[in-house]
Parts: sequence; structure tokens; C-alpha cells
Amino acid sequence: MRSVITRSLLVAAGLVTVVFLATAGFLVFSRAAAEAAAADQRDAAVVAAVLAVSADADAVRGTIARTVAGAEGRLSVVLADGTRLGAGGGSAVASVGGAVVSVVPAAVPFPFGAVATVLGVALVALTVAVWLGHRPFTPVLVALRVLASSAGRRVRLTGPRELEALAASINSASERTSQLVAKEREMIADVSHRLRTPLAALRLDADALGSGPVADRIRSAVIALGHDVDRIIQSLQPVEIAGPSTCDVASVVEARMKFWSAHADDQGRMCEIDLGEPAWVPLSPDALAAVVDALLENVFRHTPAAAPVGVSVVRHAGWVTLVVEDGGTGVADPSSALHRGSSGGGSTGLGLDIARAAAEATGGTIHLERGRLGGARVRLRFGEANSHHEPASPRAWRLWRGHP
Repeated sequence: MRSVITRSLLVAAGLVTVVFLATAGFLVFSRAAAEAAAADQRDAAVVAAVLAVSADADAVRGTIARTVAGAEGRLSVVLADGTRLGAGGGSAVASVGGAVVSVVPAAVPFPFGAVATVLGVALVALTVAVWLGHRPFTPVLVALRVLASSAGRRVRLTGPRELEALAASINSASERTSQLVAKEREMIADVSHRLRTPLAALRLDADALGSGPVADRIRSAVIALGHDVDRIIQSLQPVEIAGPSTCDVASVVEARMKFWSAHADDQGRMCEIDLGEPAWVPLSPDALAAVVDALLENVFRHTPAAAPVGVSVVRHAGWVTLVVEDGGTGVADPSSALHRGSSGGGSTGLGLDIARAAAEATGGTIHLERGRLGGARVRLRFGEANSHHEPASPRAWRLWRGHP
């Protein structure tokens, strides 16, 4: 902000200085020209006075030589008989007894010395003007520094009324945001607690189904849902951060695909899995599992039962890529699909946003493309754990509508 004020003051004071210099130069030059013209008039008057007394050529010639204009060869006299005395052929200045006195105007040099003096004075004035111009802005700069250093806490400042009003607005917005966040947490906690009752009933019903692959999958899904509800409730409580978590993407995907591949078998859906070598990323296993479940749930919900699905993990050059693709009809509007809360299939629209947030938390990106199976392909790039590389640029997702 201080540099902006300095530039503004320099521009304003500089314009005033230029106008001042131009005006001073014009006045000094005009004064010099007027003085030179007055001197020529005096020389012409001296010669005219001699002509009024005598028309003797030698006397007139001697008078011309004694004048400044005559000595410079700029003054001449044409006598009544046509005789020219002196050099030059300028404009007529005086006429006496038929004789005409003429003077060639002198060349007026530009007053560089005077202009240099004025320029020095102007530069000193410019420096003083910029220094004094900063003083009224000091309270504004102090108030802005207080605003900049008050992130996350209540703003208290004294300064211009406008900035005090801005601080009050910021405080009001912060309080309102805190209230909204608190209400949202209360609502989520209330809903999560209410879910425990039907979950308990589902767990009892699942236990009553006996044994078998279908019953096992139902019990597994109920247990996983119960864990998710518990994690939601726990996340609403303030916890101590013990340090960054890491997990092996291949292991987490393998564990979750045991459930989803069984689900694919029930639907007669071909499921391709390619996990590759272990690949560690700075995410907790639960967070990565939530990403895998969100992507696979989208596939199973929004594609025909016979559409194939493929999941692969690739580690390369400090990045870990998780690819989930399907053989469905693709995504009609990728831009909307990648915005939180937007969905074209009747869902909440949070699945891809969960995946995007997890990828960007590691410095990576999300890409929505047309896959080799014919449908949509979601490609997540995670920054590898303990790998020193610059975040992907741009961090915002990129979109492709056509085939790769």
C-alpha cells in the first residue's frame, strides 16, 4: 500500500513540477527576448537622435559603431539620398528626415542556467512533497496492517471512519460465519446420532440373515456405514493433531475392492484391478478409503449393471495416480460434475468433490476424461509422501470432453 501511495504522490507532484518548469522556462525566455528588443530600441533611438541633428555620413557611421546592435552588424541606416550606412537589413525601427533606421532582432539564447536552477528547486520541492504527502496516510497504513494481521481473530483498530466501519463489518461477518459453522456442526451431529438407531436395527436384521455371501456383504456394508457415522461424529469434536498421516494407496484400494468386486460379480459386471507397487501418500487410510468408495459408488449408481469398471494405481516421478473408469455413457457436463453439490444423476454431488479435496490436500489434481472403456474416467493425482516436488500447476481440475 505504501508503494502505491508513493507512486501516486510522485505522479501528482511530477505533473505539477512539469507544469511549473514549462511555465518558468517560458517566462524566463520571454523576459530575455523582451530585454533584447528593448536594447535594440535604445540603440535605434541613439542613432535617430544623431540623424535629427546631422545627416553627415561619417558622424552617423561612428554612432552606429558605438551601439551594441551596430557592433554586432545588426543595425543599418538608409539616408534620404539612398546611401546605406552599417550592415544588416532588418525591419525599420525609426525614420528621421527621410532617413530610415533598421535593426535585425538579436538571437535570444535559451536560459539553461536559470532553468537548471529552477529544476533543482523543483526536485527538492518534489521530494519534500512526497515526504509530507505520506503523513496523512500514516493512520490508514497502520489500520491496514492491523487488518492484515488480524486473520482468525477479532479486529480492533482506530483510524479513518471508513476502515473502522470495515473492521466492524469483518467482525460481524466472522461472528455470523462462526454461528453458521456451529449450527452446521450441531445439525450434522444430530443427524449422525439419529442414524445410529436405524443402523442398530439394520445390524440386528443383518445378523438374522444367517450365513452366505449376500448376508456377509450386507453385514460388511452396515459395519462400514456405522464406522462412517462414528468418524463423522468424531470429526465434529476438537482433537489434538498428532502429525500427518500416510497410507499405501495400493493396500487401501485392494481392501476396498474386496467389497466392490463382490458387488460387481453380483451384477455380472467385469471388474479390472491393477494396483502395481506400494505407493504412499500423505492421507489417512480412512480418508483415502472414503475417496475410493465415493468414486466406485458413482460408477455403480450411474452406469448400467453390465458396464465394466476398472481401477488402477500407478506410481511415477513423485506422483501417485488413482484411476477409476467405467463403460457407461460418460459425463454429459464435466464442468458441473466437478462442482460441489452439483449432480446430473439425482445424487448429492459430493462424491467428486470429496475426491478433489483429497487430491488437492496432497498438492495434486483431479481430471475427468473419456476413458478407454468408453465411459467416464476419473484420474486423481496425489503428491507422494516424503517426495519434494512443486504442487501441480494449476491446482484446479482440468476437463476433457472428447476421447484421449
